[in-house]
Amino acid sequence: MEMVIQYLIEHPEVVEVVKEGMASLLGVTQEEEQAIIQSFNDIKIYSYYWH
Repeated sequence: MEMVIQYLIEHPEVVEVVKEGMASLLGVTQEEEQAIIQSFNDIKIYSYYWH
């Protein structure tokens, strides 16, 4: 799963495609995928407030 998260950090556009349901993350469960997406949402909101 670490490799998946690292890839998503390097390619944030893929997170949007996964959110839209047009792609899925191989090697992670549906619950893990939702947690990863939620984490990226939280990071985006957190960084917005600190700019």
